Formats: sequence, C-alpha cells, structure tokens
Amino acid sequence: MTVSPRTKLTAVIGNPIGHSLSPLLHNQIYAKEKVGAVMLAFQNANIAELVSAIRALPIHLTAVTLPHKESIIPLLDEVDEKALAIGSVNTVINTGGKLKGYNTDVVGIAVALKDASLKGKSVLIFGAGGAARAVAFHVRECGANIFSFDRTFQKAQALCDKFGGTALEASALNERQFDVVVNASPVGLHPNTDATPVSKEIIRKGRIVFDLVYNPLETRLMREAKEKGAQAISGLTMLIGQALEQERLWLGRDIPDSGYTELLENELSSC
Repeated sequence: MTVSPRTKLTAVIGNPIGHSLSPLLHNQIYAKEKVGAVMLAFQNANIAELVSAIRALPIHLTAVTLPHKESIIPLLDEVDEKALAIGSVNTVINTGGKLKGYNTDVVGIAVALKDASLKGKSVLIFGAGGAARAVAFHVRECGANIFSFDRTFQKAQALCDKFGGTALEASALNERQFDVVVNASPVGLHPNTDATPVSKEIIRKGRIVFDLVYNPLETRLMREAKEKGAQAISGLTMLIGQALEQERLWLGRDIPDSGYTELLENELSSC
C-alpha cells in the first residue's frame, strides 16, 4: 500500500474495536480496485467525539459498529430512508462535510440468507440492538414471523413493537420450534468464545442457524448447529456483503467479490 498526501482516510469506529476485520477487508478492496485510500480503526466510547473526528480529519467513509449504530443517528446531517426505518446506521458517507447515514447491514443479511425461504417461517432473533433491527427489518420484508429474545426483556419487546412479532422470556424458548435462529448479539465474540446465546436443545436438524459473530471463524453456536444437523451460516458472509455495499455507496460503482472470504478465513485461522 502506497500512502501519499492524496491518500483518503476511511475508518471503522466502535468500542471495543480490536476484533474488527474491517480494516483488513477494506484495505484489500482498495488495493485490488486501485483506490487511493486507507482504513484505520478508532476506538472510543464517546460517539460525539468520533463524529467530530469524522468531520475534522475528514474521514470519507465510516463503518460504524457496536455500540454506536443507534446513538450516531441524531448527530448526522441526513439519514437514508431505509436506515431510518431500521433505526440503525452502520455506514456514514462524508460528502463535502455533510454526513449521511446508511444501513448496509441489511444488504449483508440479505446476501447471507439469500438461499433461505423465509415466508411464513419462524425466525428467532437473539439480541435487540442495531444488528438485530436490520435482521428484523429483512425477515419481516420476506414475510417471516419474528420472535425476539434479549437478556433485557423490554428491549426485545421494543424490537417487536417496531417490527412486529413476539418477545419471549427465557423460559419460553424451549416451548417453541424455530425454522431460523439468528444470533445478532455479541455473545460468543472473541475472546469469550465459550459463550453461546442459545441452548443447543433449541437447534433442530435441517433448520438454519445464522451467527453474525465472525470472530472466531467457527463460533460455539455454529459448531453446535452442525452437530445437530442444521445449516450454519457464518457472519463473514454478511461482513463481506455489507462492506462491498459500503464501498459502492462511497465510490459510486459496484465492487466485485474477489476472494475476500478466503482472505478473512486465513486471517481468523491464524489467530
């Protein structure tokens, strides 16, 4: 990578941020597409300070991750209609100092679940934050029945109030059968790799388990899904899909998926 005074800065922001593969992925995209840019990671619990940095540096494209996907919205100049409907922003494009928010998570989710028939199916979503909102938005658009669980019941209920569906207490999880189980929480994320959001008794043969966590490469949830004969979908699929959409928004052209899965798999395998 050649850095010059003309090199443009992009970033991923969150807290924590050390687990993120976004800099590796986006910098590889820049190298392949011959884009004069570099992505860096910035960790800060204060979203207002991060937004000030986006404006001041300037940062041209910002990928937004936990815990800032919702709190960043009122600090932006404009928010895309779909992102407003979801209530979550994971992408900010800086155009001449004007910051516009988008949600490309929903694009990555659609890519990950493209082969799943969701109409009329029961989808259990763990978590109720920004990523869970994008999942709920997509599966509702596909005609699925939403079931939500969060450690804080009120958050699960709020998600269902917005997108429709049924909020569940922990005691009710084993009483139902779900066609698709989605982990949209950080449970299982490195270094807490022994954690799982769901008892494996909930997972059934032939059903789908989609874990948005991608670090480690195979989470405990995915491993147990395979053991039960379910289809396990990695969060890497979503990560790549949403990243390509982020670059499309910034660069104004489609970016082909050129071996990025292998790149990230190799990186995670070496950790």
